[in-house]
Amino acid sequence: MNDPTTPLRQIAFSYNWNNKLSCPCFTTIRLINLKKYVVGETYEIVLNKKPISLCEIVEIRNFYLASLNEFVARLDTGYSKTECERIIRSMYKIVDFEKNMLSLILLVKKPLAIWGF
Repeated sequence: MNDPTTPLRQIAFSYNWNNKLSCPCFTTIRLINLKKYVVGETYEIVLNKKPISLCEIVEIRNFYLASLNEFVARLDTGYSKTECERIIRSMYKIVDFEKNMLSLILLVKKPLAIWGF
C-alpha cells in the first residue's frame, strides 16, 4: 500500500498503444523491475509528460521476450507479435532479452474521486 506522505510513482507512456489508456483497465509490457512495479500499489499514469489517471497494479506476469505470443502482443499494442517484439527491442536497445525478463503488468484505474478533483 502506498505511503500517503510519499509522492506516487509514475508509469510513463509516450504513445497510447491500441488506445488502451482510455480503458478502465489495461496492460503494459515493461522491463522487469521488482522494486518499481508492485501489486497493490497505486501509480500516476503519464502520457507525454501529462498525468492522465491513477491506476493500481492488480497483477504482474513475468516472461521472456521469446515467449511473447500474438494474443498478448495484439492486446497490449494493437500490433502483431513480430512488430511488438521490434517495438520492445527499440525501447530497450541494450538489453539482452535472453537473460532479462519482461513484465506484463495489469492496471486498473482508480475512481476520479480519490484524485482530489
